[in-house]
Amino acid sequence: LTDLPGELLELILCCDVLGAADIGRVSCTCRRLREACQPGGKVWRERFRLRWPSLLKYYSHTDGVSWLEEYKARHKAGLEAQRIVASFSKRFFSEHVPCDGFSDIETLGCPSHFFEDELMCILNMEGR
Repeated sequence: LTDLPGELLELILCCDVLGAADIGRVSCTCRRLREACQPGGKVWRERFRLRWPSLLKYYSHTDGVSWLEEYKARHKAGLEAQRIVASFSKRFFSEHVPCDGFSDIETLGCPSHFFEDELMCILNMEGR
């Protein structure tokens, strides 16, 4: 694998059957593969695009984006959004919603489009 040309290696690592955990494991094996999976490179950008295609419109192609960090931030925002939404029924079962009822959403510390995207994913899940 490490003897392959860089372009071919990138194509393999961008394959949609590999997940983020797979890319993380591959990048831990040796320097050559770690460099192929650099945080601001094509591999993590493709991971981000495959997982959350609607979010790419928020990024410019000229920006020096660390796609690995964006992937981690979006994943973390998704987990937090799921936790918050799961707590809604027990917190807002009554007709009265407290004024500070949504304060945990306002203090998430992530871009609002990450939270909005996760809410859309939750709404579009089968069985909901």
